[in-house]
Amino acid sequence: MLSDDDIQAQVLAVFRAEQAEHRQTITEILLDLERNPDHPHRRELIDGLFRAAHSLKGGARAAGVNSVEQIAHQIEHIFAALRQNQLSLTADVCDVIYQALDVIGVLMEQAVPGQMSDQKTLNDLLAHLISIGQGTNDGGAVSSSPPATSEPIMRPSTVPFTNETSIRIDVAILDSLMSEMGELLTSTLRARQLARDLHELVQIPERWQRTWRRTAPVLRQRSSDTDRAVMPRNQLIVAETLKQADEVISVLSKKLAQLAYQARDHYDRLAEISTRMQAQIQRTRMSPLSRIIGSLRLHVRDLARSAGKEVEFVVEDAGAEADRQVLDQVYEICLHLLRNAIDHGIERPDVRKAKGKMPVGLIRLIAGVSGDRLSLVISDDGVGIDREGIKQRALQMGLLSKRDIEHADDAVLFDLLFTPGFSTKSKVSELSGRGVGLDVVRTTVERMGGSVTVTSVPDQGTTFTLTLPLTLMRSHGLLISVHSQLFALPVDNLRRVVQVNRSQIHILEGRPVLLVDSRPVQLISLARLIGYTSDTAIDLVTPKPALLIGSNERQIACLVDDIGEEIDLVVHRLPAPLKRVRFISGAAILADGSVAPILDAVDLLRAALMADYAVSLPAGNTTPSHPPTILVVDDSITTRTLEKNILEAAGYRVVLATDVKKR
Repeated sequence: MLSDDDIQAQVLAVFRAEQAEHRQTITEILLDLERNPDHPHRRELIDGLFRAAHSLKGGARAAGVNSVEQIAHQIEHIFAALRQNQLSLTADVCDVIYQALDVIGVLMEQAVPGQMSDQKTLNDLLAHLISIGQGTNDGGAVSSSPPATSEPIMRPSTVPFTNETSIRIDVAILDSLMSEMGELLTSTLRARQLARDLHELVQIPERWQRTWRRTAPVLRQRSSDTDRAVMPRNQLIVAETLKQADEVISVLSKKLAQLAYQARDHYDRLAEISTRMQAQIQRTRMSPLSRIIGSLRLHVRDLARSAGKEVEFVVEDAGAEADRQVLDQVYEICLHLLRNAIDHGIERPDVRKAKGKMPVGLIRLIAGVSGDRLSLVISDDGVGIDREGIKQRALQMGLLSKRDIEHADDAVLFDLLFTPGFSTKSKVSELSGRGVGLDVVRTTVERMGGSVTVTSVPDQGTTFTLTLPLTLMRSHGLLISVHSQLFALPVDNLRRVVQVNRSQIHILEGRPVLLVDSRPVQLISLARLIGYTSDTAIDLVTPKPALLIGSNERQIACLVDDIGEEIDLVVHRLPAPLKRVRFISGAAILADGSVAPILDAVDLLRAALMADYAVSLPAGNTTPSHPPTILVVDDSITTRTLEKNILEAAGYRVVLATDVKKR
């Protein structure tokens, strides 16, 4: 029989989830009414606000969370005044209600829900809500900040879908279930390997049986009645032994064939069941993109007001869904891109009017799912990317030379926006200017095995296009060998594999490079990059495979010892204290039970591009058989001679043009 404390604990657990739903409902409706004060369903929406606040108050009372009950009661009173047309729903009034909802969220996250560290803060908030409800305050600045807590105030971001056929399950249970599913998938792969091994084992007795079929007639003839009298005893023993061995091997062959068939049948059934289970468990972890939209809309509103701009945020999610872990990352990515669009893209209303634009800027988020990939397109109709600003900043930071800038296209310039510490703003503000946002976006996207591209049209706006996996639990990987150690690299991070020999290597600024699509790519040793060796010399007497990693201007070619097969990776995240190991994003258990660390392509790229990990060629092989030839044309004999000496010292064959008429 449950005690009173047990019953109260259950009620409180239910209210924790319920209050998040009510807060989210209030937030969504307020945003709709604030954006469209003359909403055709205004009355119904206000009724929805009142019901949500009333339910929030009742639930808090039942759960014994008095502070939340008091706040909800005053919010309900405000909505009652709004219902009776005694109050106008201004942006300042909404600010106070949003703040009150955030405070409720923080209170519910405390070890003792509803406990306030500063009672004065609660009293000030309640007094402010009361003054608004009584019409004595128009919702001006709140006199005090939200309660000081050890955790920041977070916007509600999830609304579990519930009906009479659904139940609430703790996210930790789903995470644990998915982890166990990973173990089952690993066991399935090992069962497949066992079936393959047994199939190969069946071939051994078959080889004996083929040999026996050729030998048996000879033995039968030699051991006939005619020859038995003259056949030595030891040969007879050998003949009988071989016959018995053949009988034993025949039985063994049949048994092995039977076991191989059963192993294959069991694997097929196990694979089918585990695949279905994985799909079902993964389905339970899928959340609609709309789960994070409400919070994003609220952030857009707050950011726009802070920047003194007017922004309409339009979302077309087409019912897109993704794994909860992916959506958590998508939320952070979208925050950075929306902040970037509001601060860098959308102009102030007076500026937009002067350009002939609508005073309200437009930011659009379009989402869709194709196969196992989620696509996101975030665009704005603002000023576009300042190309001249990028060039000036690149010169200041030493990222490009003046000559590079003259030949730089949009792909090169836009790629610089993702460089750590790069920003075209001269002053740091609360919104941007530190050069962190887009760097975080690309790092997060690439670490997930996705991609991000950007396009921009002057005075028409900027568009970011992202492609992400729907889940991070499973992917395809390529096995590679480095110093006899197997590693796995997700194929989403791999552009291609090439065989490298000496004739393909060129020297650029003292470093070996490969020409890939007519562009130089730095050649490095993966063994040295991850710390397996300090030796930079690579013997390329025989071709070696190289992995091309990265995109656009950030590409490297990593030399490895050998390339294995492409396999399905069941990704096991590293436990504490190994959650963040350089160059390693997780581990995969192979079919034979061995563990293959999964390489982190983002770490590899950053380490290679920020330090000198280039390979060098052995001293005996440094002189190519056919050095490249350069034609020097200059009208000054002194300059021609100087250039000739410099180029020849660098290993080039130089031809001087002394007469432009000569060919």
